[in-house]
Amino acid sequence: MNDQIITLDKNDTILQVHSKIEWSDGRRIILVVPRGARALDAEHEMRLLRRWADEYDVQVALVSTAYDVNELAPLAGLPVYSSVEKAESSEWRWQHEVGKSVLARSTPLDPDEPKPYKPILDRLGLAGIKLLLTVLLFGVAVVILAGTASILVPSARITIVPESILISESAEVILDPAVTTIDHINAILPAANYREEISGTVTVNTTRQATAPAEHATGTVTFSNLQGTEALIPMGTVVATTSGLTQRFSTTITSTLPAGFNARADVPVRAIKPGPEGNVRPLQVNFIEGPLSAQARVVNLNGMGGGSIKEVNIVSFDDRATARTELHAALKQKSLQVLQNAAEENLYVVPASVEVIVLGEEWDHLVDDPSDTLTLKIDAVASGTYADLRDFESFAERRLQGKIPQGYKMLPGTLRVEADPNARTEGSSVILRVRAALLATPIIDQSKLLQDLNDLPLAKASQELQSRVDLAKPPKIEITPSWWSRMPFLGFRTVLFVETPQ
Repeated sequence: MNDQIITLDKNDTILQVHSKIEWSDGRRIILVVPRGARALDAEHEMRLLRRWADEYDVQVALVSTAYDVNELAPLAGLPVYSSVEKAESSEWRWQHEVGKSVLARSTPLDPDEPKPYKPILDRLGLAGIKLLLTVLLFGVAVVILAGTASILVPSARITIVPESILISESAEVILDPAVTTIDHINAILPAANYREEISGTVTVNTTRQATAPAEHATGTVTFSNLQGTEALIPMGTVVATTSGLTQRFSTTITSTLPAGFNARADVPVRAIKPGPEGNVRPLQVNFIEGPLSAQARVVNLNGMGGGSIKEVNIVSFDDRATARTELHAALKQKSLQVLQNAAEENLYVVPASVEVIVLGEEWDHLVDDPSDTLTLKIDAVASGTYADLRDFESFAERRLQGKIPQGYKMLPGTLRVEADPNARTEGSSVILRVRAALLATPIIDQSKLLQDLNDLPLAKASQELQSRVDLAKPPKIEITPSWWSRMPFLGFRTVLFVETPQ
């Protein structure tokens, strides 16, 4: 039995199935249809397959487990099997439709029929292969010759540095918070005000001197028992004079007054206030403060001594003025830094516009207080005017562009703008001077610059280039091969490079 097994691809179309049946060389054809195949997924395609089988006098069976193939094939009279083995071992029930003509096929079953079209190289055989090799070798030769020519034919690399000219200008501009766009005619630029809370502290040395109590007077007082019973004399018991300016003293230890009338106890004391006022004569201390006065009396049998004065620094109004001046200067500098840090990168804060608005002062000492130092703390608001640096650049570039000579152009990246910090304020506006500069270079027309340089000696070519454009230095001409002493004869072998002046 002459069976031919043909396995379809998922992407085969119904026309490709027709071609495979046409060129088959078997009487029985087993088509293996995979799941998801594009062909044979509709009833009309099954009927077309049956018609082609009848036309070419072959029998066709399908091998597939796909549900749609098993459903549609019997409608066209095509047998379906689950495996190739079952298809090969089965007897197919195949009947041609009555009246259908059978086409003679151009297959090995009909050897006298003309063979299908073959490509020209297949028909030419060895001659075709030789022709193809000749064409390939010719192409390789052309590539090699072109590469060799590119190496051997002279080429030139010319590097020039055009002479640049400095264009500069200085103009006075107005920064006005009331405008939003640049007024080029009146030189007014948009601006804005900004505020930031700040604080600062300064400590200065006091400069005024005065006398002040230094040491406390000390001595001994004698307590006498009035009631005869023992009494406690606590530390810190205060005794005082009763004549003249009252001077008070306190005991420095705890003592006991013995029992018995007029029993005595000597106790050391120290003047409560420092200074020489505590140096009292004998018999001046005669008063006891507190409940102990009902049990005893007191007297200093000897004078008190040791109270003294000294020279000390005290706070003065001048010291306060000095502290204010120093702190205000520091706060103004700090305000500029704070405003610059708070502003975006492209914003410029005008130093002369910065103000310090004081909200409150706090001192650690009053005037005339003894102290070697005076500390001041100030809470304030930093206020300043800022403008966009890009507005400065736009304003300056427009003015400088009008001063560039004909035949020159601005060299990109060379615009420099500087604002004078010594500005002045008028109302809410700030007036300052802006200095700007840029470099301009000649406009290079490469075709004109390299015109008629072909085959010139290198020295002559260099002179021609320098006569056609202003250069910062002689042109650099590099020839390949290096031993060649003239410009390339072919103009396209010359390449020009323009370097930016430093």
